[in-house]
Amino acid sequence: MSIGKTQLKVFTSKGFTYTLAVHLLIACQSLSMIPALAQDGIGAGSEPRQFMFNIPSQPLSSALHSFADTTDWQVSIPSEIAADMSSPGVTGSLTPEQGLKSLLVGTGLTYRFVGPKIVTLKRDSSGAVVPGLVGAGAAGAAAASGNGATDTAPSNAQKPVKVPEILVKDIRERESDPKSYVAEEANTAMRTDTPIRDSPQSIQVVTRKVIEEQKAIRLDDALQNISGISTFSQSADVNDAWFIRGFAIGNNNMFRNGLFDLFSAQLASDTYNVQRLEVLKGPASVLYGLGDPGGIINIVTRKPLPDAAYSANVTLGNYNLYRSELDATGPLNASKTLLYRLTVVGQKALSFVDFANRDAVGVTPSITWIMGSRTTLTVDGEYFKRWTQRIPGLPSEGTVLPNINGDIPRNRFTGMGNFGRNDRTVYRVGYDLSHQFNNNWSIRNMYRYSILQSDQINGGILALEPDQRTVSRFWGSGPGETSISRQHLHSMVTNIVGRFRLLQMDHTLLTGVELREVRQNPIQITTRTGPSLNLDLYNPDYGINPFSAPISAVRLFETEQKLVGVYLQDQIALLPNLKLVGGVRFDYVHQFQRAGTVAANPPEQTSDDTGVSPRLGLVYQPIEPVSLYTSWTRGFLPNSPGSFNPTGELFKPERSTQYEVGIRTFFFQNRLSLGLAWYHLTRENLVTPDPDPARAAQGFAVQTGEQRSQGIELDVTASLADGWNVIASYAYTDAEVTKDNDPTLVNRRLGMIPYNKATLWSTYHFQEGSLKGFGLGGGVIGYTGRNVWIFDPQVNVPGYVIVNAALYYNRDLEPNNWLKAKQINVAVNFRNLLDQRYVGYADNSLTGYFYGDPRTVLATVGLRF
Repeated sequence: MSIGKTQLKVFTSKGFTYTLAVHLLIACQSLSMIPALAQDGIGAGSEPRQFMFNIPSQPLSSALHSFADTTDWQVSIPSEIAADMSSPGVTGSLTPEQGLKSLLVGTGLTYRFVGPKIVTLKRDSSGAVVPGLVGAGAAGAAAASGNGATDTAPSNAQKPVKVPEILVKDIRERESDPKSYVAEEANTAMRTDTPIRDSPQSIQVVTRKVIEEQKAIRLDDALQNISGISTFSQSADVNDAWFIRGFAIGNNNMFRNGLFDLFSAQLASDTYNVQRLEVLKGPASVLYGLGDPGGIINIVTRKPLPDAAYSANVTLGNYNLYRSELDATGPLNASKTLLYRLTVVGQKALSFVDFANRDAVGVTPSITWIMGSRTTLTVDGEYFKRWTQRIPGLPSEGTVLPNINGDIPRNRFTGMGNFGRNDRTVYRVGYDLSHQFNNNWSIRNMYRYSILQSDQINGGILALEPDQRTVSRFWGSGPGETSISRQHLHSMVTNIVGRFRLLQMDHTLLTGVELREVRQNPIQITTRTGPSLNLDLYNPDYGINPFSAPISAVRLFETEQKLVGVYLQDQIALLPNLKLVGGVRFDYVHQFQRAGTVAANPPEQTSDDTGVSPRLGLVYQPIEPVSLYTSWTRGFLPNSPGSFNPTGELFKPERSTQYEVGIRTFFFQNRLSLGLAWYHLTRENLVTPDPDPARAAQGFAVQTGEQRSQGIELDVTASLADGWNVIASYAYTDAEVTKDNDPTLVNRRLGMIPYNKATLWSTYHFQEGSLKGFGLGGGVIGYTGRNVWIFDPQVNVPGYVIVNAALYYNRDLEPNNWLKAKQINVAVNFRNLLDQRYVGYADNSLTGYFYGDPRTVLATVGLRF
């Protein structure tokens, strides 16, 4: 046998070396290859042993080394091929051959057996294959089933489709999220395919599995599972709102598939099309631009899959809830280069608050086109509409404080009855285009155009009268009896990612550009007040026509914001177990505003702000399952051009600074994930009223405010055994005012931030015996007491604990059943099982109190095809 001169790199369970002797080994082993392969379980009719793989994305050489340690196989590859090549990694229980295929996805390599447990690698012109994304024919079927790989394919077989590495990673997440509570990767933290364990900033993920088992219809329900997040929306409220690490996050902190999404929080987003929720805590300006300092929420939507799958479910609940969801995905052609997904939801429901309906409808189509061996394009859109009313608050007397007339009923509505409405519709359309130049360099361009149309006519309460039963109210509408407004959003991001080796260190370089434009069309709001609008809380009359009240003011609103951001980030492997992250972003923000009473003819106000937002982080892994990290990051948020001071100068942008240290672990083959973090977060340049009362009365302000939040957070997700899943969290948050013009406010706690919040949820599905198919779940959510806000009067909202539970029945159906279905799923979810009466949120000390939902029962029947 001719050995030749090609130098090989050999990977064994003892490590790897450069050697020529492997050719002699190959020559000897090849004489008895066939019977040996059969004895090792590689061949027709055998059942190969499975191994638990946990190999993250990394250079191919180190990935093959880990593979050899796990399987005791020997893998040889020419050294010039192994250099500067990366592997997407592999996770899960697989045969060695399946694991090797996953390691080679996107590398353009194939393998050939030369002996028992001995393979050689070589370049393959047929491309990388991901299970399910193969062409028709014998070669495709063999690749998908894991029954072998050879250098040649039958002449009548269609070549497999080569799938770009970016899509391979995305599909792996899409298939694993509905199956596990534990997520190992999250693109949000670094905007690259970086395992969570390598991120130097706290990030938590709520997977589709959690959303489905908790029957979390709204984002609010799902985000309760994450430490440091305080949620407070009622199920019928039209807006979403949260606190993260002590600070309110607004519309600037919502993203969808990595693109800025102003309208998610304004529409009370539904989870029917949510694949997962990724929450990055702390200032995120280094990659995402302007925003509040608590963190960002990135909604990852459901995308097409290569294998056909269909599901439908119907949910019935108290308060006359009727809800149905449909989901269909699969290929549109035989070669599986065109994939589609269509998700639909329809809901009609009342709520525990009178006049506040919860009707909604949504449709989301999505198509992925594998344009070539290195290019993919996904185009998607969405139509979602919600019919409801804004729920005004209730007075403190009768909710958290005594009232001489007794407690205010939980169902009391303080709006104008059937005269009001708050209907909102969002339209979205966009694309995601990715291209790999080679195995190390790629580019991704994403764009979305969104429109939010709001039809709002509503009112609210102004004050509680001395009799403690009558409230004065206001009424707001547009010209006549309509108030339709439209907002437009253009959002585009372009990222270039490169992996290379420099100065004996591996680098992952990210550079990107973000463009966005937000425009609010001009709208007028007419406000009416007067005694005729008064309401008796204990004997309400909703028949009063609010348009009969006199007009008190007519206000005009028109805004526009344009942003350009450029960022650069480098992830450097100083040592195999020591990684440094450095990044910086430059933002330019232009704002325009006209706001004020029409009679005063409000002037046009503009501002131009710039900001530089850096981040430094370090991750150290003393052992592979444990990551210790620390980071320093800065945030940036321009003030409104409508804020002004006596000098006429514009205010500087708000700045925030966070220091964080933490530990992150993945044990038991990544079935248990634990994150523990301590942080210190400061928010500076807050605008506060002018210390001169006369100037403060004219609307003047000064920029001397500062607030600080610090605390400890713990998050645990686990799939401890087959059928047993757990998600739990705890947060201690100390948030207070540290500087203010009013010295009485210093050291006061920030509003609605509890010192302690804890959650626990666990489910178990029986795997065998007479109870096989049945399951149960349960958990608790607990908040300690909170002060309403920093101003007087100081009122405390009592803490509370609510108990949730669920029952499940899942059964695989016999083939050829009359429904043609594969599985039936039945679930009954109980929220606030003990019907705890509590106030979930308050936005001021006098009239802004909101009850939490009472006991709620949801019964769901679903079919999977």
